[in-house]
Amino acid sequence: MSHPDDEATQSRALARLRWAAIAAQLLVIGVVHRGLDIALPLLPLLSGVAALVLFNAMLVLLDRRSRGLPVLAALVFDSLVLAWQLYWSGGPANPFVSLFVVPIALAANWRSVRSVVVTVVFAVVAYSALWFGHRPLPHVNGEFDLHLFGMWVNFLLTALVVGFFGVRVALAMARQREALRSARERSLRDEGVLAVATLAAGAAHAMNTPLSTMAVVLADLRDDGAHPELQADLRILSDQVDACRDAVRQLVAESQPGSQGAPVALAARVDATIARWRLLRPAFVLNCDIDAMAARREIAIDRGFDHLLISLLDNAADAAAASGECAVGLSVRADEDRLRIEVSDPGQGFSDGRRPFASSKPDGLGLGLTLSALICERHGGGIEVISGTSGTRVRATLAWPVAS
Repeated sequence: MSHPDDEATQSRALARLRWAAIAAQLLVIGVVHRGLDIALPLLPLLSGVAALVLFNAMLVLLDRRSRGLPVLAALVFDSLVLAWQLYWSGGPANPFVSLFVVPIALAANWRSVRSVVVTVVFAVVAYSALWFGHRPLPHVNGEFDLHLFGMWVNFLLTALVVGFFGVRVALAMARQREALRSARERSLRDEGVLAVATLAAGAAHAMNTPLSTMAVVLADLRDDGAHPELQADLRILSDQVDACRDAVRQLVAESQPGSQGAPVALAARVDATIARWRLLRPAFVLNCDIDAMAARREIAIDRGFDHLLISLLDNAADAAAASGECAVGLSVRADEDRLRIEVSDPGQGFSDGRRPFASSKPDGLGLGLTLSALICERHGGGIEVISGTSGTRVRATLAWPVAS
């Protein structure tokens, strides 16, 4: 069964094609009657054209009022008017009789079995009925040559119409195949993310006790005051353990309903996230640039935003370390409906078309870019990787999550 929106689109396309058919009929009637000096029954032929004009005008009016007529009914009416025109102009001897194929092709383009069957049956019945009663055309000199020319014109029109809608069908099928491919990729990725999330819940529970133990031991070692040269290292270890414990607590807190939190200024949210990242990467220098428009806007979004920012900065830091550098860049830009985050590093880059959970780093899990892409897509954006001779930029785009 066809979707109502698809049927409305198809109906509008048929209305435009019907206007072209009306103009073509008037042109053919005028050329044959005046140019070829063939006496045609103008009143019935023009009444058929008038019926098409009124019918199409009615369809356009209904479409403007968000109402419509089933496409099948319109195709049957078109076939009926065609049969009427052929009846008064030679019946099956008319070279345009094969135009009965056009409604069938249009019904097939609509991809409805019922519409195709009904249109085929009606066209066959109408064509067959012309053999039992029609108004013959008057005989003229060179009649056969004229008939052949009419057949050529008829073939040209049929080929153009069928070809046009055939291209539309091919393009629609190509878009559907691409959508299915993307859906399969998203499904595989989401299954992997769900499996990781399930394991992460168990890991968070298992990590809480040893992290607490490590925090107590480190606090005792720092209070002891022995080995002053180790105090700086112990302080770094304590900060790292605290960061891990905070991550575990946030994992539990964010699984609860309503974990999005109150709206905050974007600059404050970015600064807080950067502070968390500096605890994990104290050896790196971050060059941060937030434009004025983004800084004064408020953001209402879940903690996935923080994970996105930290993940991109971690990847950049790893790439910088592999290149012997210790500096990465962060740029935050905003317009009316988009938030753009760009992280740059001096690394050689990588392909953003890798399979999910694959990493080129020896100790990498392959989660960073996959989860970043998932977070961006969930918020109406995406990830773009731009590699060049001067380094790599990873650009994350989100639909602007404006606070209410």
